[in-house]
Amino acid sequence: MKRIWNVIALGAIIVIGLGTFAVNATETTAEWVLKVGSNPTVWKDRTVDVSYSMQDAVNKQFEVTLEESRPTTNLSYFEEGLRYRERLSGDERKIHRQMNRLTFAQSIQTGRGFLGIGQRGNDELVVFKQLDGESISTYTFEGKDSQISDVITGFWAGLFVQKNELNLIYREGHDGEERTMLATFNEAMNDVTVSEIKMDKGFVSHVFGTNRFYNTNMLMEKQDTRFVPVGVGGYESVIEYGQTSYNQTDLSGLYAYDTKERQVVKLLSDKEFWTSTIVDNELIALTAEGDEVVIDLNTLKQTTRKTLEGSVKEAYYLDNLLYQVRSIKDGVIIDVYEDGEQISSATVLAENDEAKAMLNHATFYVR
Repeated sequence: MKRIWNVIALGAIIVIGLGTFAVNATETTAEWVLKVGSNPTVWKDRTVDVSYSMQDAVNKQFEVTLEESRPTTNLSYFEEGLRYRERLSGDERKIHRQMNRLTFAQSIQTGRGFLGIGQRGNDELVVFKQLDGESISTYTFEGKDSQISDVITGFWAGLFVQKNELNLIYREGHDGEERTMLATFNEAMNDVTVSEIKMDKGFVSHVFGTNRFYNTNMLMEKQDTRFVPVGVGGYESVIEYGQTSYNQTDLSGLYAYDTKERQVVKLLSDKEFWTSTIVDNELIALTAEGDEVVIDLNTLKQTTRKTLEGSVKEAYYLDNLLYQVRSIKDGVIIDVYEDGEQISSATVLAENDEAKAMLNHATFYVR
């Protein structure tokens, strides 16, 4: 018996030792600093997320603001929850709770508030909205209905709002046999009609501005437009050892769903696009050459402006502003553009040797 207790004690020491090592292995003393070179108002309430990732190394994350730099790698679930809650407004918290109660959910934000759709397993389809500061209202459809069952089991691409009605684009089938479908919920959200969307090829893979799961910080859809920007995907067949398999891929170019003709149209195909955003009734897309293509989503009229010099390596849109990240010796420069013109610039610098050692494998993202 004594020998058994000794073995147990030895096992406990080993476990405790491994646990201590795991904690120490992810601790970091790396420090960063954010310095604004022009127009500091652009950076008010902004945070730069620094993420270090390398094969066979422990991933590390940091938050850098004008006030401080702090590691966020080892936060507990409780601390993560508190940080996320701090970033949500009152209405966002309500929607977050609503989506959290469902097995799967998507939502969209408009100028009046949030609308969304979710499911409880395969049993129920739940439509919800929170508009004009009022309480959340919901309507539940039973999954026993064959039409509702098809919506629940479909692959959801995303949402848009047209004439105060919530629309869900989804697809049925796979491996080259898919159909792109549209479920339209009336303004009272107690009735739904389903129709098929015409596609030249492929299927709608995503709809711009859709929030998935608990994410409530996507683009705000401020107004109805005839054309709704979407992504289009397809399947590639691969034959190996006599067996055929299918891989899903994204088709190149820019696409939109035409709400009048009920079909998906190609907006642009001859350019490689780095990133894109929607501002009011316009789609703005950044090409790999640094040009911004501006497309009116009611008329499809297009204009092009030169915004960035040289080829683009890292850039993204946030709240209608374009952020470009450029590497320098001890960190990065982040330039900010609006309407094709630079309006601000800042640097994120590595403050010590540990931070400098991460630079070649670090990414910087503003939120």
